[in-house]
Amino acid sequence: MSVYLDRQRKSWYFITRNSNGKQTTRRGFRTRKDAQLAERDFISALETQDRWDYATFDTVANLYIDDLDFNSGSSSYTAESLYRLHVKDIIGDKDIDAVSMNDIKKVQVEMLTKRKADGKHYTYKTINHVTSLVKSILNYALKYEYVEKNRCMGFENLKITKDSFSIKFWTDEQFLKAIQYELDFQWYCMLSILYLTGMRKGEVRGLQWRDINFNDGTIIINRHVNDKIKKESRKSDEEQRVITGRKNGGMHVVAMDMNTKSLLQKQYEHESKKSHYRDSYYVFGGEKPIGQNTLKRHLDKIADLANEPRITVHGLRHSHVSYLISKGLNAYEIANRIGDTVEMVLNVYGHQFPVPQQNIVAVMNENLKFIEF
Repeated sequence: MSVYLDRQRKSWYFITRNSNGKQTTRRGFRTRKDAQLAERDFISALETQDRWDYATFDTVANLYIDDLDFNSGSSSYTAESLYRLHVKDIIGDKDIDAVSMNDIKKVQVEMLTKRKADGKHYTYKTINHVTSLVKSILNYALKYEYVEKNRCMGFENLKITKDSFSIKFWTDEQFLKAIQYELDFQWYCMLSILYLTGMRKGEVRGLQWRDINFNDGTIIINRHVNDKIKKESRKSDEEQRVITGRKNGGMHVVAMDMNTKSLLQKQYEHESKKSHYRDSYYVFGGEKPIGQNTLKRHLDKIADLANEPRITVHGLRHSHVSYLISKGLNAYEIANRIGDTVEMVLNVYGHQFPVPQQNIVAVMNENLKFIEF
């Protein structure tokens, strides 16, 4: 009997060959006896030319979740919770090779119709997380030869559209009113840069002085900070959470307006005087990127003092875009400014742009003078 213990996954598996010499491996058995019985049944099925697949979706899902915890810095807790609550009872007992797009659709429909304990519906974002989890498990099954192909590869997530009610931002008047309550220059500077450039929080935290070119008046965005990596998985505090490239990949160059340039020059004058300064120092934080939570506390504090509604740090990016729209810039110019696509700008902020037909009518009324008949 070709039964083996997989010490890494703490489960048993068997390897056998059919009459044509094709090797088959089946994994995920909890005991040696289970693997031996499965191998015996498998050989019996081969002899009667019946197709048999012994790996259920639940078996592979558990192996996948175990691997998440063992191999990556991301916690497997979320994956385990999503699977247990939304997937296991629907397709857990199904043969892994028989799972189809219709099965994922069943999971989606179930989540769309049921409510959480607080009576609210699940968000599209949560449902898409579950959908992606199922597809990831099937990719794992393909990698380890539980299936010959992933038949759910092309299944699309629910499309999420944001509207004016889901996006909170400040007008320029609100920002100028609130920022005056920040008395610490470092935080004043950082919050202002977020508003004036539309950069993401992780991108600003990842800025180093070598990314700032005062002569050209540009900022190069070529790294970002991701605090979702588990600390115990890092070899150092900085390693793995500082990631090369932007959140959506690649590099982006932002032109500095005079206020941004002036603020950064003042910050540079202060930081460059430190004894151990070098150009690889972070603009905000020095040797290490500045922490993520303090920034939100400062933003909430000035919002409360100014009697303005609280917004997220990412809301400053929304505020920047909204300001540009209010000043008449088009979607192409804004996409170029924030390093995103025109499609994204129109999908998220389209409701804020003037109605095109009204613009056309206004131009015609102002410039085209007909002679009355």
